[in-house]
Amino acid sequence: MLNKFQIRLPDNIENLPINEEYFFITENDQERRLKLHDYAEVYRIPGLYNYLALEKLHYRSPEVMATLLTENVKNKGESVQDLKLLELGAGSGLFGQAVAKLGVTSIIGIDIVPEASEATQRDCPGVYQNYFVEDLTQLSQSTRDFLKEQKLNGFVCCSALSAGHIPVKAFVTGMNLIQNGGWVLFNVAKTSYDCEDNCPDFVNFYRQAIAKNHLTVHCTQSYVHRRFFNGQTLEYVAILAKKQADIPIS
Repeated sequence: MLNKFQIRLPDNIENLPINEEYFFITENDQERRLKLHDYAEVYRIPGLYNYLALEKLHYRSPEVMATLLTENVKNKGESVQDLKLLELGAGSGLFGQAVAKLGVTSIIGIDIVPEASEATQRDCPGVYQNYFVEDLTQLSQSTRDFLKEQKLNGFVCCSALSAGHIPVKAFVTGMNLIQNGGWVLFNVAKTSYDCEDNCPDFVNFYRQAIAKNHLTVHCTQSYVHRRFFNGQTLEYVAILAKKQADIPIS
């Protein structure tokens, strides 16, 4: 698909916080400014998010995390084809595409942004078995019942746990929908992973979940998640765990 837009980066992009990064897009001879995290607007434009993420920012998390999951599943003597995944914050489907290429045939996506579902159906049809537009902090009973019936054995959240994104309650709700013994895969910025004081809420949560044996860490991997618009790199840590028990939702 040919891109019907032109992208221009701002002249002064030094030290912008990740949620403030912006760019200029020209369509039909009209230029406007968009933030990278203006997801609804970005997803509406065919090919835009994938172009920014993969070509401009060298976004590697979907590929890295899909490989980490499937290789460890095989190393445990389990079948990749037997995985039934629920992906929280599925966005435009980049993780789904990556893991499907490695043999996963059953993945259900969920995202709060309607345009994410539309972009996935438009740009990578057939990758997801189902895709729900729902807020997991207020999950509808019909969707909850459907997901429980699927006997899911894997839960993934790829690059959606930074500040201002998915809250802890949504993650817990999603993780509780998979079977005990299922795989749990997520990632966080390395600075958050290494923090000792004033840690993000999600970091405090998963450390407590590990300490209380709700989760057992199988392995971790540090890697370059992506670049900023100014060319600096951002390091993340992928965490692959096994769910041992449901976590009470406070």
